Amino acid sequence: VIQSVEILCRQDKITVLFEQREPVFVWGDEYQLEEVVTNYISNAIHYAGGEKQIVVSLTKNEHTVRVSVFNTGNPIPEEELGKVWIKFYKVDKARTREYGGSGIGLSIVKAIMEAHHKEYGVRNLENGVEFWFEVDSDTGVLCGVCMCITVNCVCEVYVCVCECKYV
Repeated sequence: VIQSVEILCRQDKITVLFEQREPVFVWGDEYQLEEVVTNYISNAIHYAGGEKQIVVSLTKNEHTVRVSVFNTGNPIPEEELGKVWIKFYKVDKARTREYGGSGIGLSIVKAIMEAHHKEYGVRNLENGVEFWFEVDSDTGVLCGVCMCITVNCVCEVYVCVCECKYV
C-alpha cells in the first residue's frame, strides 16, 4: 500500500516512515485489511500538515497486532472523533472538496473491522492524529460458533483446524 502512494507523497512533500523489518503474520481477509490500511493512509496523506509526516507502525502483542497510521497536522475536534466513522460524515466539508473525498472511507473501515470482530479507533496526539486497528496474530484458534480466529473468542467453543493441542 505504501509503495502505491509513493509518488503522491513525493508530490506533496510528505515523508512516510515504516520501519517493520520482519514479517508479521495475522488472521484476516487480506483484501479487506488492505482496504483498511489504504483508507487510513489516504486520509493521512490528505490531512498531513506541519512536518508533513506519516508514520505506519505495527505493535505485536500476545495475540494481536495493532496497525497504526499517524499523520502530523491538526487534531480532529474531540466532539467529532466518534462521528468520523459515520457514512458521508466530514469533519471539514470545505477541505474535503479540495481533494474529492466522499466521506465513506472510514465507514468502510468500521464495517470491515466489525466483520472481523476487532477493535479500531482514532485518537489525537500532541502533533497529529493516529488511526489504528487490531487483528489476530498467528497464534489463534478457529471458533466453531462465530468462525473468528482468536484465543479469546466470546463464544468459547474452539475447533482445532490443524490437529494441534487446541480442542
